[in-house]
Amino acid sequence: MECVICGMEVESIEDAIDQGWVPYFFDGQIESGPACSGCSEALLKIDGDGEMELKEQYQGKINYKENFSHNASEKRIMIGISIENTMQRILN
Repeated sequence: MECVICGMEVESIEDAIDQGWVPYFFDGQIESGPACSGCSEALLKIDGDGEMELKEQYQGKINYKENFSHNASEKRIMIGISIENTMQRILN
């Protein structure tokens, strides 16, 4: 799995969860992801609906390595969903 912002890679979903990766986030209305913990901490925030989004000063200015919703393979989409579901179980 590769961070769509910086290109950092992890071997497994478990590693991504352990390292605090975010499975998806929004850049305006465009959904992207996943993002490593470093990029998440520096560039993302939680919006009013509880969704992760780019901070205003970065919206529309990031050149993504791969776009989650448009160019991701089915396998990568399933990995993102799996991370999201696992994170939700941990938080609940």
